[in-house]
Amino acid sequence: MVKSALFCYIGPPMSTLAALPLSHYQLFQTGDVDEARECVARIFCPHGLHVAHPGTALDARHHSVRLHQDVSLNYVQYGPAVRIDPGCLGEFYLLQIPLRGGASIRCGQQQVLADTRTASLPSPTEPLNMVWADDSPHLIVRFSRLAVQRQFEQLAQTPLTQPLVFDLAVPLDAPALAPVLNFVQYLCATVDADPALCGTALAAQAETYLLTALLTLAPHNHSACLQPGARRSLLPRSVRRAQEYLHEHVTAPLSLADLCQHLGVSARALQQAFRQHTGRSPMAYWRDLRLDHVHTVLARCGSLDKASVSQVAAQYGFLHLGHFAAQYQARFGELPTQTLRTGSVGAH
Repeated sequence: MVKSALFCYIGPPMSTLAALPLSHYQLFQTGDVDEARECVARIFCPHGLHVAHPGTALDARHHSVRLHQDVSLNYVQYGPAVRIDPGCLGEFYLLQIPLRGGASIRCGQQQVLADTRTASLPSPTEPLNMVWADDSPHLIVRFSRLAVQRQFEQLAQTPLTQPLVFDLAVPLDAPALAPVLNFVQYLCATVDADPALCGTALAAQAETYLLTALLTLAPHNHSACLQPGARRSLLPRSVRRAQEYLHEHVTAPLSLADLCQHLGVSARALQQAFRQHTGRSPMAYWRDLRLDHVHTVLARCGSLDKASVSQVAAQYGFLHLGHFAAQYQARFGELPTQTLRTGSVGAH
């Protein structure tokens, strides 16, 4: 059976220990509630933070490191019990593993009492509020929502038409999850010992493994699409080649005729193959691909102004700002300027 918690410490409170998880990546340590709230928001999102028992001294600390592009590892502690109210996370999923103590988590219509045997996995489209108990440090894995969506679509070979919502409770002693939890523990120890791992090809492979494991092992509302018996076909060569070409020419002013000429197929045949195997037309796929690139740029740049947003949109072929904003909001659930305001968050 798997150990019920990662880095399970016994002895004095964790804030007094010499070595904490991800100790080489400390962002802050403070007893001030406002400072803690502001600093944590830079990595996650704006939220309410209140000490559950007024007058109790806070002992907040946050360690964080981005593995490659889409996953970050975090250690967070507050000391006394706190109420945390982020609302909808928006751009990311969180796997929250209590190292000790526990937390009451409500996300949408789901609720769980997390402890060293049960983690929580809130989804970004569901309103979230939490109460962490006294002395309840957490190890938190942050997954980019866009990366989770892309990985799902690649695994299922079907577009994600409805938000992906995970079961909130994650049993840490479930045999199926043992490889994931052991790997998270291994990654934390490895990046602490060798920071050079972050940002490398090996780190990218680790992210892919974590995303795949999350989608295939943790239950969610689209799990049936990823079951071994699910009926889905491999992409035909024409669709695969079209996708590769579009990825390579994402900023080029391409038309359907250009794509068909390159592939040597008729527009009717390509459109039929695309719709049958992806649920979208080639041009809808290309539009979503370009929107994804714009989103990535905006999420990583917190200092652009509205004029710069239009420049980024134009770079990827979106010249009508009204249509662009509507398409962007339909895909990501927020306007481009909203992504821009939390750009420094999305970069971690």
